[in-house]
Amino acid sequence: MIFDILGAVQRIDQVTVAEVIVAELCTCLQRYGFTAGLITRLPVPHDKHWFEQIIVNSWPRSWYEHYNAQGHYRHDPCAERSRRTVDPFFWSELTNQPLGRRSDVVMHEAAEFGLRQGLCVPIHSPFASPSVVTVSGEFINLPPATIPVVETLALHAFRAIQRSQNGKHDPGAPILSGREREILQWTSAGKTAWEISCILDISLHTVNTHLKNVRYKLGAANRTHSVVEALRRNEIQL
Repeated sequence: MIFDILGAVQRIDQVTVAEVIVAELCTCLQRYGFTAGLITRLPVPHDKHWFEQIIVNSWPRSWYEHYNAQGHYRHDPCAERSRRTVDPFFWSELTNQPLGRRSDVVMHEAAEFGLRQGLCVPIHSPFASPSVVTVSGEFINLPPATIPVVETLALHAFRAIQRSQNGKHDPGAPILSGREREILQWTSAGKTAWEISCILDISLHTVNTHLKNVRYKLGAANRTHSVVEALRRNEIQL
């Protein structure tokens, strides 16, 4: 039986803490075998600071630490597919086809940590980097007809977290990551994106992605506006 979507939405709307919202999402989906969730933005694969883009993490700590220690993000086929599609997909859609050796390792080791199966709901919004809501567990049994309902609930949880974070931040509280502030600091010094990529030894695409994220977080129209807003908020200094 498909769960009461309206009741689930109401329960999510009653909480304002991001971790509790994800816990409620997993509780709603527990009947189908989902026990863990991750909501994160998806920077480029070789971004060593990808974890700064995590919005909420309810993965088992042992798996999260192992995933980071092994540098799995750059080879994660779920992240790669979520960056280029808007359609929800089961992990099995990836594991049932040939993957690269390192991608195979990511999926097999996830299973060893109790995350054998999962569902990804990619989120692509204007003027923002792609994001994904991932729910997973040891064994899941989700009827195909239920996928649109789960997608709707995942999107609602994502937006509820955005609303809660926008509402809870004090106007003067830092909202940029360390890497974003570093790149914007160099921008304020007159450096181009290419020059910043050379200084920080990262790709030009990574720099531009961070600057796009900065504009989204600060509600800025362009890079100059981003610098002005960051200075006003004391995120960076001249």
